[in-house]
Amino acid sequence: MEKIDLLDLLPQKTERGREIIVEGESEKLILYVPRSKKWGGGRESKKIVIKRFVVLDELFFEGLGLWQGEGGKRKGIYFCNSDSRVLLHFLTFVERKLGLPRNKFKVTVCIPNPGEDNERKKRWSKTLGIPLRNFTAAPIDFRIRKDNVQVYLNSIVLVELLKNVYEKLKPVIVSNVKFAAAYLRGIFAGEGCVLLKKSGVLFHVDFATKDESSVMFYKQCLNFLEIAHGKYMKRGLKFPVYGYKNLKRFKELGIHTLHPEKRAKFERGFASYRRTNVMDGEEARELVLQQLASGPKTYDELAAALGKARTTIQAHHIPILEKRGLVRRAVKRGAAWLWEAV
Repeated sequence: MEKIDLLDLLPQKTERGREIIVEGESEKLILYVPRSKKWGGGRESKKIVIKRFVVLDELFFEGLGLWQGEGGKRKGIYFCNSDSRVLLHFLTFVERKLGLPRNKFKVTVCIPNPGEDNERKKRWSKTLGIPLRNFTAAPIDFRIRKDNVQVYLNSIVLVELLKNVYEKLKPVIVSNVKFAAAYLRGIFAGEGCVLLKKSGVLFHVDFATKDESSVMFYKQCLNFLEIAHGKYMKRGLKFPVYGYKNLKRFKELGIHTLHPEKRAKFERGFASYRRTNVMDGEEARELVLQQLASGPKTYDELAAALGKARTTIQAHHIPILEKRGLVRRAVKRGAAWLWEAV
């Protein structure tokens, strides 16, 4: 199995220009920022001990995806989620792949109701295997329904290392099907969403992020895995994956499986999927043109006539026909545009 040397990927300086010191050259590395009067009044940073050599496997890229999708990237290694199994998977990643003991991590539990913080912290301490003394005060957020748990280890050196590792390994991710699927598995557990129709049938899945470079790389991974996707919607800060063929491939690669609730919802919706009125892309676009031959129509009217999802018409078929010069916007009916054949 492929192995990387973290010493080769460690930046010489932090983003702010502080020197990173490395001690140890065998199996472990000791990393820290030395004291300097120029930075922070002469104090030395916390010393962090990590593994030097890391085997690249699905666990590593799932963990990297979790951190990229749901982790903080400023002061140290941060990860936040409400599902205990996802949190445990992330802790397994930092322990086995990076050599960071979970008892070094701090925990903040954000709770929905006041007066329950002590019991909830005890329960989470037992679940995560992190000492109760590592838990901070529990903030209250009345907007949430479940506990939101953040595990973190403050270290500028660590976060700089992980950011560098992520950038350096991008070409590896998009050259290996297992690694690309594992990475997206982590991303989807953190930033993904499963949407069902009112009938309970799987409608589409979304990847949500406001970072444009992340959007481009997620799409690059999906393209490599032969999964088509829709356009990025800036208003919703997300882009969809829809259609039986793409969702079937999504399921085959297990991209939906890391988050238990999302997995259950996806598989329940996919099991209800019925390939009624299935047609290939060109056939569907020909029918769109036939519908527009009788006069301008909205996305909803075209979707109803073809028995297709509105998202499919709006984000896929109409843009292709518009690019070919076969359709154009006609007039508005209220807030909805009508399209006409050229």
